[in-house]
Amino acid sequence: MKDDALAPVGLGARDSLRLEAGLCLYGHDIDETTSPIEAGLAWSIQKRRRVEGGFPGARRIQDELANGPKRRRVGIRPEGRAPARERTDIQSPKGERIGVVTSGGFGPSVNGPVAMGYVEAAHAKLGTPLSLMVRGKALPAAVAPLPFAPHRYARKT
Repeated sequence: MKDDALAPVGLGARDSLRLEAGLCLYGHDIDETTSPIEAGLAWSIQKRRRVEGGFPGARRIQDELANGPKRRRVGIRPEGRAPARERTDIQSPKGERIGVVTSGGFGPSVNGPVAMGYVEAAHAKLGTPLSLMVRGKALPAAVAPLPFAPHRYARKT
């Protein structure tokens, strides 16, 4: 806090910014049941380890690398202004439950609601229409690219 360019912020600001950046939060977007493949984090596993295995969960990860995961973490852009919060059911346009929102809220940088969640792999393609069950009402949304706002990380040299 010695740097005059810095100011304290609360968890709400941290959460909306990390969501817009498409970053996972442990206990929400990833946990001990989530594989790095379905979470879109395959880059975090060394190439040698992906091939050789020999670590806890290697069989599952190698299978998902070869055959694809059953579900995928996706970005979601709800239509309108209502945000979809954590644990909101995600449905296909036909009304079938296909997933759940893991993080959601208003994105100040994109001036609209954004969310991340897991959907069945068949529904993970960009642009796929979705319905989000918010307060008992199906709101239209679509699978969107992550991040929602471009990364502008600055390295201090």
